[in-house]
Amino acid sequence: MKKRLFRIKPKTGEESAPSLSEKLARAFEIPGDVIGGSPKVTAIGRGEVLIENFKGILDFKDGMIRINSNNGIIKITGQDLKIREITSEEIIIGGKISNIDYDA
Repeated sequence: MKKRLFRIKPKTGEESAPSLSEKLARAFEIPGDVIGGSPKVTAIGRGEVLIENFKGILDFKDGMIRINSNNGIIKITGQDLKIREITSEEIIIGGKISNIDYDA
């Protein structure tokens, strides 16, 4: 007989239980961005955004860039947006940044 594994999803509005890495980070007082794959977004004035721990670029249009991350989509809007630097771990977006939105 085949065994089945069922994953119980939390109801809408409920948060899921913390993962083992999150528990360890709290126990050893380690910042969450060091242990987990959560994105770290740093805005430098209104001219530059640094996003660490991203998964990929979803959309790149005039005035908008959408970045995929482990916690959802990060949408950067503004004027003259350019990708100044990109590596496997971080991306730097420059231009006149007007908004940084997080979609879960």
